[in-house]
Amino acid sequence: MKINPKLKKDLKSFLLENIQKEQNRVLVMSADVLGSDEKRVLGKKFSDLNWSQADYQVDKSIIAGIIIKVGSKTIDLSLMGSLSKLSNTLYEID
Repeated sequence: MKINPKLKKDLKSFLLENIQKEQNRVLVMSADVLGSDEKRVLGKKFSDLNWSQADYQVDKSIIAGIIIKVGSKTIDLSLMGSLSKLSNTLYEID
């Protein structure tokens, strides 16, 4: 079965566009709802990110702080992440 070349081209451009959007999407997870001042501070600290369509979520399991995900990159500034790193470090020591 042969695929229509125009359909193939349209599908390819659609998928590439969605991948590009996902790579630029900023997801911020915090232990509590962030206020406008806190969002503004984040925008200044990480000015190279596209904050216009940022998605903010609350995740109580991180205890305190924030986790920022952009595409496949993660910036973990949470207390749970710090405790996890400390625990891993302690268990590596003989």
